[in-house]
Amino acid sequence: MTYPESVPPSSKIAMDTFNFSFSLVDKAREDIQSDYDSLSERIETIVESEKFYVNNYPVLKQILMIGAKKNDLKKLSKALARLSELVEIHSQLESKLGVINTLANQPHWFTSTFGDFSKEIDASIEDIFKDLED
Repeated sequence: MTYPESVPPSSKIAMDTFNFSFSLVDKAREDIQSDYDSLSERIETIVESEKFYVNNYPVLKQILMIGAKKNDLKKLSKALARLSELVEIHSQLESKLGVINTLANQPHWFTSTFGDFSKEIDASIEDIFKDLED
């Protein structure tokens, strides 16, 4: 992609005066429009891709709608990379807390649901037979 309006930094041409040609405007417009359309299509492909949706929501589209600039997007990228690690650990700890809170608040349900009482039942049956023999 070339940008005819920019002068290479190594050039030391003084731009005090220049000749303006209306005929070159149409050619410049075509080139710029072609580059613009190509980039718009690439951005649209990324933004509309369901691979980048969060919970079936097009987050990238919303971010672009608020007019995020390059630096904003870079900051978001760094923040998201940092958050991705923390959110996973946070979710695991939240699950563990849920189990612990259930155990603390409903111990009878927890033990009746997950308890293995096979040894206790065998022992109780043996005790019943012992009591009957006595």
